[in-house]
Amino acid sequence: MKSVTVRQFYHSASLVDGLPDGKQLLVTSNGKTKFIVSKSARPRMTRKLAEERAVGEAGPKFDGTAFLRTLRE
Repeated sequence: MKSVTVRQFYHSASLVDGLPDGKQLLVTSNGKTKFIVSKSARPRMTRKLAEERAVGEAGPKFDGTAFLRTLRE
């Protein structure tokens, strides 16, 4: 576990970007732990997940291919 000060943490965002998945970064102030930052794998957006998160009423399915064909005409 890598340890950095609060000042270093706020001035260098690349510390979190360069953190490998599953590893932790200990942020300290005056020698005491303030908080711990951990990086996890980014969730993949799937069609099923997008439909679950959609706001509003579930309307008829949209056929994108048919819509693009109408634009060609």
